[in-house]
Amino acid sequence: MTNEQIRQQMLDMIPFAHMERFETLWTMLTPKYERLSTEQIKIQQELENEREAFWSALEDVTCSVLGLQSQTLYTTTRRREIVTARQMIFFLIRPCYFQSYDSIGKHYGKDHATVMHGIKQATWQIEMDRTYRATVERICFLMNEMGYAKPIKFFTKFVEHLEHQRELEVKRRAKLNL
Repeated sequence: MTNEQIRQQMLDMIPFAHMERFETLWTMLTPKYERLSTEQIKIQQELENEREAFWSALEDVTCSVLGLQSQTLYTTTRRREIVTARQMIFFLIRPCYFQSYDSIGKHYGKDHATVMHGIKQATWQIEMDRTYRATVERICFLMNEMGYAKPIKFFTKFVEHLEHQRELEVKRRAKLNL
């Protein structure tokens, strides 16, 4: 029996004068996810499945571009190439599906601070290292070819932002030198 059916049975037993109180109590007592309709739950499950498919595809593409096995992402090793692959994934998954640091970390057996540091490192590497930037761009391009447009849109906006920041820094320095 679904929550909607239980709720409807309870509504049938309550006199009309007390409906408002029932609605307030129902909202307070049931967790948010239990208040969702069957259709909303179905939509949430579809989004979850889409996110999992995206995550899996992102891992596969990243590992194929970097020449790694996908299973190595879940090991506790600190080998540079594996850490770099994880950091690239952290950098792309967070803005594309609004994942929390904690949920990303749990997926790989890491904590939120590791994910935050990984995103910070990936951002810095993209800013400073042309080959790293080209690798991330290649991953985004391949994901786009697979039908996932979010990474390439995010990466394009991110690079535009970096270039804009550089222009502002050049103008600021020019102003200081005058």
